[in-house]
Amino acid sequence: VWHALPTWLQRVHMFNATLAGRLLIGVLISQYYFMRSDVRDICAGRRDVLRDWLLHIPAAALVIWIVIAAGYPLWAYFLAAYGGLALLKIRTFAEHRAHEDVQARTAVIEDRGFFAFLFLNNNFHSVHHMYPHISWYALPGLYQAQKETFMQRNQGYIYKNYRHLFARYFLQCKEPVPHPLWPRTGGSPKS
Repeated sequence: VWHALPTWLQRVHMFNATLAGRLLIGVLISQYYFMRSDVRDICAGRRDVLRDWLLHIPAAALVIWIVIAAGYPLWAYFLAAYGGLALLKIRTFAEHRAHEDVQARTAVIEDRGFFAFLFLNNNFHSVHHMYPHISWYALPGLYQAQKETFMQRNQGYIYKNYRHLFARYFLQCKEPVPHPLWPRTGGSPKS
């Protein structure tokens, strides 16, 4: 699939594999693929997906009407929504990686500051995967209590803080765009 893409589209996806790209165009790219998938599902007869869109469209229209009626500029509303989704891309950018060992695929960002609070400590993602029923506010303490276990389990997929993540990947790809565990000739990923 990758080699069949036009060069310009490969470059778009390579930019999206950087943190800067994820913030600037990641929302558009993910929204495009999400909606394309839903359209395909609807065309394939998925009535549940169609039902959800038939509920979503009038609800979204109501929100837009309220925004306009309140005198809030529509461009500012969409800019705020885009900005919120872009902030979420910071969290999802680092959460997972391709790795042969399933346990080594989820990250820990040891940050306890603004982004940790904003993401409800989901930056302790490896901890969340091991203990999905633990409350968000308990994740940092659980990580500290079993730090060595988590470090071994995720094979050192740990960042000190979000500043480190920005410094390392703002303009550099975190991973290659084509899935690194897929054979070059196609097929599905290992494991």
